[in-house]
Amino acid sequence: MASMREWLNGDMGPAEAKQLGQKLLRKVLSKWWTIVGLAVLGSGIAWNGVWLFPSKYQAQLMLAVEEGESSGWQNLLAQFGLDVGGLNPGGIFEGESLVQLFQTRYMVERTLLQSSYLGGDTVLLVNYLYPYTEWAEDPAYADIEFPANRAEFTPLEDSLLMEIHDFVNKEILDVYKPDKKLSLIYVSTIHENKYFAQAFTEAIVANTMEFFLESITSKARVNLEVLQAQRDSAEVALKAAILRNANAQDQSINSIFQRTQVDKYSSYVDLEIANALFIEITKNLTLAEIGLRKQTPLIQVVERPSFPLPKTGMLWWEWMLLGAAAGGAFGVYRALVQSEKT
Repeated sequence: MASMREWLNGDMGPAEAKQLGQKLLRKVLSKWWTIVGLAVLGSGIAWNGVWLFPSKYQAQLMLAVEEGESSGWQNLLAQFGLDVGGLNPGGIFEGESLVQLFQTRYMVERTLLQSSYLGGDTVLLVNYLYPYTEWAEDPAYADIEFPANRAEFTPLEDSLLMEIHDFVNKEILDVYKPDKKLSLIYVSTIHENKYFAQAFTEAIVANTMEFFLESITSKARVNLEVLQAQRDSAEVALKAAILRNANAQDQSINSIFQRTQVDKYSSYVDLEIANALFIEITKNLTLAEIGLRKQTPLIQVVERPSFPLPKTGMLWWEWMLLGAAAGGAFGVYRALVQSEKT
């Protein structure tokens, strides 16, 4: 009788191919109980995938971050000698730089060492995450509990925290811009514990945006503080000049001496200078306040992660179907191999 090797090599006519197909079908049907048994066995084995690879929850937050360039306000302030540098002075956080900021070691560790209300208690996020890591399975490291104060860390805890940072970036945290032309940033945390996923997403966004705003507006804030100090000093000088001018005028009333008139006019000149200086500094201070508000970028949370969180990964019935298909395919293969031998 014709064999499968001949059919694969194309050395078989239509009649022989039909005869071979009927033979293989009969052989497969004769082993149906074996095929069904292997399918059930495969389904049972694949059921363990539910426990070995549990479904995870995805907590995703979408941000809209304003990205602007130099505008009329910056040109106006520049005329008064005030450089606010636009929305992103120096371009320190342009494009993908802001995305990468979320995943820096400083940001991840700062977030992990933040307290959050999880599981009915307030705990550090790192202590809540640690039992889910591979290091917690080692009896030597099973009882590790990280202190809230970073200065109190032991060398072992420092090393573990660095490893957890790498683990978070590789397995848990994902930050991306779906379109470089848009100012939308997606921050996603995937973990089997849905409460941790939501809390970590909210915390790392809050910490990163706080650092981002501080960095972007630091130059303008320093400039504003300097102008505020100068205005306070000018105000004190102006009040002193007003008092000195008033005293000079009191002394010059009904006076026949020209010396008293000199003091009067001198104090008046000092008053005019102090007043002009105070007005100019006040004007610059107002412009600096406008510049700071203009320089502070608008960061809008478009969508927050809320329960119920979507699941990622395969569901239990998908694991069972995959196992049944694999077991059934193996059964059919065995039947075909046995048919070839006979």
